[in-house]
Amino acid sequence: MPKERYLLIKSWGYSLWADVEHVMGQILVAELTGRIPVIYWGMNSMYSEALNTNSFELFFEPISSYTINDVVHPDFTYYPPVWNFSNVMIDDPDKLKWKYRDLVSMMSSNADVVVSDVYYHMSAIIPWIKPSHPMYGISAHQIYRQLYQYYLIPRPEVKRKINEFINSNTNFRDEKPIVGAHVRGNALVHEINQLYSANNFYTPNIWQFFNKYNARHLFLITDSKRIEKEYMKLYGSNDILIVSDSKKKPFQGPVRQCNTNYPNKRHKGAELIKDTFEVIKDTYLAAECDFFIGNGYSCLSNTVLRLKDWPETNIKLLY
Repeated sequence: MPKERYLLIKSWGYSLWADVEHVMGQILVAELTGRIPVIYWGMNSMYSEALNTNSFELFFEPISSYTINDVVHPDFTYYPPVWNFSNVMIDDPDKLKWKYRDLVSMMSSNADVVVSDVYYHMSAIIPWIKPSHPMYGISAHQIYRQLYQYYLIPRPEVKRKINEFINSNTNFRDEKPIVGAHVRGNALVHEINQLYSANNFYTPNIWQFFNKYNARHLFLITDSKRIEKEYMKLYGSNDILIVSDSKKKPFQGPVRQCNTNYPNKRHKGAELIKDTFEVIKDTYLAAECDFFIGNGYSCLSNTVLRLKDWPETNIKLLY
């Protein structure tokens, strides 16, 4: 009987939907290499509470019955070689160097456990898909959509929050079409120089959805009070605007290990968990809309794109 081999998918260490995208790509890698995927968001995750907590399962259902306990064994071999039985649950001491982390070495390793906590875009994984695989010959977008829809299942607590919002908001239940809009504020300004000019294209595209498809409501997700006020002036009359009731703090990103003396300073941990439930709720509410317009550089907007089979006419991401 062949020995079981595992792919331990650790947190990439960034925002929620960036880490989920990393997980989805690595689940495909596990399929392609005949490994059992095990997801473990430990202390390197922005959302961890304790070393023995798998933060992924705070928000989403497990993808299998295997856990971190199945891959921590003194007789196992590990790759990259920085890992071993005694340190595989802690933060990566060698992550930023990318040593031994080229995709060829990761895919071809014979170790009992391959550990993945760095991101590979789907375009790098696609060449490994063989004609016998069901995802052979389809686009990266189609692959992500299938992976998200099959593997990503929110916990009942998240589903309850989604249903509570829908049931308590008569405008969201209106028979008239709803346009969802995810408008980023300051969070990406230093990363995307053209963010402000991209935001200028929301209004004409929103009105196009309203005029062409007789949409009645606009569901707004934003991290900016300034943008919320602007949209209230534009769409606040006649019950057009529906604003998410989430009370989220702007995402600041992790504090690197070299800048702190102990792990819990590197993330907000429990402080961010409640906010994360709200982020997931907003994302799935946007997928409930009939139309959607978002930012193509945003992981949240791209997740909305992947959560259902949108007609091309019904969704637009701005770049």
